[in-house]
Amino acid sequence: MSEEQLAFDIEGLIHQAAIEAAPEWRGAPLHFTTAYHSPSDLDAAYEHWQFLHKRDKPRGQSRVWHRSMTVPGSTNAGEHVFDLFRADLDCRRWLHPEPHGQCLCVGGVPCLVICEPHRWFRIAGDENTAVEGWHDHAFPGWRGLPIVPARLRDTGSAGASKAVRRWIEENYPPAMQVAGAPIITERARYGTRHVPGRSPWGGYDLSHTAVESDRALEPRGQSTSDVALAPTRPAPAAYGLGVGD
Repeated sequence: MSEEQLAFDIEGLIHQAAIEAAPEWRGAPLHFTTAYHSPSDLDAAYEHWQFLHKRDKPRGQSRVWHRSMTVPGSTNAGEHVFDLFRADLDCRRWLHPEPHGQCLCVGGVPCLVICEPHRWFRIAGDENTAVEGWHDHAFPGWRGLPIVPARLRDTGSAGASKAVRRWIEENYPPAMQVAGAPIITERARYGTRHVPGRSPWGGYDLSHTAVESDRALEPRGQSTSDVALAPTRPAPAAYGLGVGD
């Protein structure tokens, strides 16, 4: 037996002893769940799952909710807080062999968005839909906001350009010019992802593809104080799971 193998085996014995000595886990489930749990509870569950499986090669296939790489922490927006999680439910047949080769995996990479102060959450089949659902909750009326023309955008800037800021100040209602508030920008055909942290107030830069496709890309003369205070169309289906809308 090589020294490397011996060290590996000893490390394994030490880790197994640590697992056996750990108190019984009583936190959030160490598997996929559709029940509400606070972001801190989900963080703790994922950390504990990693502890239990730190020596397993397929660590990425936890099926436990974990932070999205796009938004790794909480974002405050007035009385609301934005937290985004993901769970990998895609097929890994070689990790979970089923009888007769039949796959029983749910499939997909659903997203979970939470507003902890209101114990509100929603599970959606993709990140954009989850983000839109949270904005329906935290900023009702965002779907009626004017769409920032693409000609004003500075693609080389991390945030909003001066031209965009000026345009928004003139066309967005005061209620939508607060911490965490979003903007809607005109995008190219494939630029449909909602981008966090790119509004002048640290909120989302939402793709105009999230709202009606037939909406004009320039304000149509309405007073910005008259922007709708309720969504202009029903919120998109979100996996059928969520509370507190």
